[in-house]
Amino acid sequence: MKSIKITNYSYLELIISCTIFGASGIFLKHIYFMQTVSVIFYRLIFGFILLLAYCILSKKSHVLFIKKKRRYILLIAIFNVLTLYTYFSSIKYSGISIAVLLLYTAPVYVTLLSPLLLKEKITKRGMFSLVISVCGILLVVLPESNTSANTKLFTGIILGILSGLSYSGTIMTVSYLKDEYSGFTQLFWSTFISLLILLPFGSKVPVDILIPNLPVLFLFGLITTAFASVLYLNSAAKIRAQTVSVLALLEPVSGIIFGFLFLHEPIFLNTVQGCFFILLGASILVLEPRKLNLQGKAYGKISIMRKVYPAFSYLTGSSRLRKW
Repeated sequence: MKSIKITNYSYLELIISCTIFGASGIFLKHIYFMQTVSVIFYRLIFGFILLLAYCILSKKSHVLFIKKKRRYILLIAIFNVLTLYTYFSSIKYSGISIAVLLLYTAPVYVTLLSPLLLKEKITKRGMFSLVISVCGILLVVLPESNTSANTKLFTGIILGILSGLSYSGTIMTVSYLKDEYSGFTQLFWSTFISLLILLPFGSKVPVDILIPNLPVLFLFGLITTAFASVLYLNSAAKIRAQTVSVLALLEPVSGIIFGFLFLHEPIFLNTVQGCFFILLGASILVLEPRKLNLQGKAYGKISIMRKVYPAFSYLTGSSRLRKW
């Protein structure tokens, strides 16, 4: 029962984190005259400062010790830098919808490569939910799929494909380290190493450009790096890589909704249909049917609901604390 509860919490954490990641476009739209590398650098540095402060105040420094498989922490950092750079650059060249589509081809790579690299079996449920979710992504970007081909668009497509490849590397590496390090440990050190990688390039921003953008950069780092990333890594460390890759498809759905609410971007019928397929695919993967043995167990309706709906277990649970 305890392991089932942990899994349910992990699903909810992953869904929340992917929803928050969908708000990245809002922050990017309000950062002006800064290069992509510089945006990534300051996003990470503010997030890292907050992670360090949290670690000191909560006296969790013991979770920062790393002994085994250190090179894989470095690998996560490299994948993170590559993913952020190629994804943000793809947005500039090809637009948000195309960039998001190509970023979320990552589940295809994970599904194909995880049996070879992580020794995970490809389940029929996983493949079915993946196909449905990818169809949803294709429907979501359909309104912009008729853009005339040109050099700028082609560059954006190439960058988007690279972002999907590097993102799949992050998913599989995090899953590989799930038995060695907590999500917080992976996040802390991968962020620190990413900052070292970006330091020679990202810190060179004129003061008159940096100062007006500082509030947005701070919130960008606080919400997406220090909060959403902790939730993501904690959940990804407890869930199979293929499951993580499919549930992560919720990010573009939330991105479209945030774009409509805050950036006044139009929502087409294709977008609504795509959102439905993505959510359906995620639901098929998470809400696995369980056998309900009610004979001799008078647990009441709440117990039944907890077995049927994992999210309900979280909402009615007695504790909300996560153990890193």
